[in-house]
Amino acid sequence: MDETTPLVFYANRNCPYAQRSWITLLELSVDFEYQEISLGKDNKTEWFCALNPNGTVPVIKHGETVVYESLVVNEYLCEVFGGKGGTLMPSQLAARARARILMTRCDSKLVKLSYSYLSHKRTEDAAKDDQLRAHLEEELLLLDAAIEASGGPYFLGETVSLVDIAFMPFFERMNVALSAWKDFEIENSARVHLNTWLEAMSNRETYRQTRLSPERIKELYSQFLNVDYFKRVGVAL
Repeated sequence: MDETTPLVFYANRNCPYAQRSWITLLELSVDFEYQEISLGKDNKTEWFCALNPNGTVPVIKHGETVVYESLVVNEYLCEVFGGKGGTLMPSQLAARARARILMTRCDSKLVKLSYSYLSHKRTEDAAKDDQLRAHLEEELLLLDAAIEASGGPYFLGETVSLVDIAFMPFFERMNVALSAWKDFEIENSARVHLNTWLEAMSNRETYRQTRLSPERIKELYSQFLNVDYFKRVGVAL
């Protein structure tokens, strides 16, 4: 399989995981066919479940090769197309390991903590709400320190990588949702390096082409919070 083999990208514009791979495709200057998947309908069909038994997006079909799970998709894209638009992963083994540790932390820590805090109703347990907020603030400080240690403005230093792409769709949503529903601001004077990172990522054209408007995020998340969606899909505790 090579760069000339046709690639189909199955995604949903509202999905942060799919946005990760969309940004990666654009950063690597990959030619692809975009196919919108209506979640709750298209992803339950036999043909889609034959591609991905989990029924989730993103999925790529590159010739006869099918890859799913956003972090796996993105590494595959780097392996195949890295020489075309940029590598997005460091060449040194230790740095690659560091990148994978941070990407894994995004899903296991930041995503879980932010959606758990967002979903929790303070009226039901104020002490737990305070605890969830404190845990999220600790994680944001840790990420701020990781960017500082790299020299910034990105997680691995001067060059954008899959690590930045893994985090950005969730910061995009949390920037809006936590402010609207929890009176919590991601951009804070105590997190200078994270603020700089957010500005650098927000100005990248590849991200700007894929982002949701704040109004759309509020519309979607209002619906999700009303039905405890984040708890039901397992991204909130």
